[in-house]
Amino acid sequence: MVIACLLGVAGAVEVNVTLDSQIVQAGEAANLSIRVSGGQPAKPQIPEVKNLTVQYQGQSTQISIINGQRDTSLAFNYIIGSSVAGEYQIPPVEVTVGGQKYLTKALKLTVLASGQAQAAPNAADLAKEEADPRRFGFLTVELTNQNRKHAYLGEIAPVRINAWLPKDSKVSLRSGIQPESKGFTLQNVSQQPQQHAEVLDGKQYQVLTWFGGISATKAGTLPASLSLKAVVAVPDLSKPALRQRRGGPFDDPFFDDAFNQRNMQYIEKEVTLTSQDQNVEVRPLPTAGRPDSFTGAVGEFQFEAIDIPSAWKTGEPQKVALRLKGSGNFSSLKAPALSPADLWTAYPGQDQFTPGDYASFAGAKVFQYNALIRKHGKYDVGFAFSYFDPDQGQYKEIQSQAVNIQVTGEDIAEENPADANKSTTAPAQVDRSSDQAAPPREKESAVRLLKPLYQRSSFLYGLVLLGLGTLAGPLSFLYRKFRDDPQRRARKALRLATSQALQSAEKCAANGDVPGFFAAARAALQDQLGGIWQQAPQAITVSEVQSRLGMDSPVTAFFRAADHQSYGGMSAADSLPQWRSLLQQCFALLTAPDHQ
Repeated sequence: MVIACLLGVAGAVEVNVTLDSQIVQAGEAANLSIRVSGGQPAKPQIPEVKNLTVQYQGQSTQISIINGQRDTSLAFNYIIGSSVAGEYQIPPVEVTVGGQKYLTKALKLTVLASGQAQAAPNAADLAKEEADPRRFGFLTVELTNQNRKHAYLGEIAPVRINAWLPKDSKVSLRSGIQPESKGFTLQNVSQQPQQHAEVLDGKQYQVLTWFGGISATKAGTLPASLSLKAVVAVPDLSKPALRQRRGGPFDDPFFDDAFNQRNMQYIEKEVTLTSQDQNVEVRPLPTAGRPDSFTGAVGEFQFEAIDIPSAWKTGEPQKVALRLKGSGNFSSLKAPALSPADLWTAYPGQDQFTPGDYASFAGAKVFQYNALIRKHGKYDVGFAFSYFDPDQGQYKEIQSQAVNIQVTGEDIAEENPADANKSTTAPAQVDRSSDQAAPPREKESAVRLLKPLYQRSSFLYGLVLLGLGTLAGPLSFLYRKFRDDPQRRARKALRLATSQALQSAEKCAANGDVPGFFAAARAALQDQLGGIWQQAPQAITVSEVQSRLGMDSPVTAFFRAADHQSYGGMSAADSLPQWRSLLQQCFALLTAPDHQ
C-alpha cells in the first residue's frame, strides 16, 4: 500500500513524499521517498522523532518523455521504522529547490507490537466498502489556474484530470478520457499520465494525472464532466493475504510486496469512471476593444525572434519568418501580419509548434510565409499581432522589433478601369509620298447610279461595321469589368487555393505523411468555409466550426482530429484511408446546394 502527500507546486516544480506502508511490525521498516521534479533539490533531512529510526538509502532518477518533452525527477529514498510499538508522527520535511523552500505535510506511521496482527475488517466495514460508489475509482477535473473560476469562449482552458484508483488495485484502461456533456470539447490531453499516491478523505489511492484543456462550444454555466472506461481489480477484503517478513529489521520490503501480490485475491469489474459535475462559467469574448486584426488567439504571447530580409524589389516575393512564444490556444494561432499593412501582399505559408509542457499549452510556434511589397522606398517594418488575455480580460496588440528595409523597383498600382477605357488610337494618315499614280476610278454604270442608297452593298457593309464599332466599346468595357471583378477573382483564387491544398493532402496521404495530410486538408476546408461564410479562411477555428455546423458534423470531427494530430500525434499512417474518407464526406457536405 502506498500513501503520498503533494508537497507543493510553484511554477514547474512538484514535490511528492510517499510512504509505502502506514502500518509495520516492531523491528520492521517502511520505505519513504521524497521525489522532486522541475528543479535541482538539496538533500532533505528527516526531523528526529524519539524511538523512530531513519536510514538514508541513496537517490534515484526517473526520466519520462511525454509528447516529446523530457521530464526528469529525482528521488531521495529512506527506510523508517522502530522497535518500540506506538503511533508516530513524521513531521513536515523541508525541501529546498532553487533557493525556494517547500514543507511537506506530516505523515503517520503505526508500529505494531511484535506478533500483533493488523485488525481484519469487520462485516460492517466490508458492507460499507462494497456499497461505496467510488469503490473502483473515480475522476476529478479542475482548472489548473485556481485563481480563475471562469473560461472564455474560444479559450483552451488548462485542466488537471485525476483518476483516483484504490490502493493495490490493478487497472487496464479501455478508452481515452471523454467529455460527458456537449458543452465542452477536450483537447491536448497528455498521452501518458503521471503517477503518484495520495490520501483523500482518509483513504489511500493510486492517482493517475493527465493534463489537458477544455474548450467551450457556447457561453453560459456548463458542466465539465469527464469519463474513462477501465477494467479495475480491487483486493477482496474478505480474504486478505497473509503478510510475511523474510529477513531482519529494516530489510528490503520488495519481497513482502511481491509475496502479498501473489497471494491476494481480487474482485474485477468493468467500469466507467466519471467525474462529478464541475460547473464552469464560460464568458463570450468581449466586442469592446476588439482589434480588427484579431483572429482568435487567446492566451499570452510575445515575439521571440523575427527574420525579414533587408533588401527587396517590388513585385518579387521573399520568405519572412518569426517565432511567437507564450501559452494559450496555439492550435488556433495564425501567422501575424507584416506592418505597415498597406505595403504588403502575403501568401499562405507553413507553421511548426514546439510544446513546452505536457499538454501543449505553453511553447513556441514558428511561422514562415512569402510576402510581396508593392511600393519602393525605405521603411521600418515588422510584425503585428493581437490576442485576448483571459487572465486580465482584455485584448492586447503587440509589435515585433522593427527592421529597416530598402525597396527598389517601380510601384505596383492597382488597375483603374476608367484608365483602361481611354482610346489611344490616332487618326490614320494618307501616304502621299508615292510617285505611282492612283489607278483611274471606273465609271459607275447608270444602273448603279439609279439604285437607292440603302440597297447598295457598300451601304449595308458600312452599317454592319458601324454597328460593330458602336458595340466594341461597351463589350470591351463589360469584358474588362467581368475579368477584373473582385468577387470573381476571389472565387477563382479560392478554387485554386482549395484545389492546391487538396492535391497537397492527396500527395501527403500517398507518401504516408500524416501531419502533412492533416495540415493540407484543414487548409482546404478553411478555404472552402471561408468562401461560404465570407470571412478570412485562416480565422476559422474548430470552435467556430462546431458552433456553426454542430458537434455531429463530419467537418467538426475532422477539425478536431487535425488539432489532435498537430499537437498530440494521435494517428498512424495506416489510419489515413479513414481520414481521407472523412475528408470526402466534408467536401460532399460543403459543396451541396444548401451550403453554397
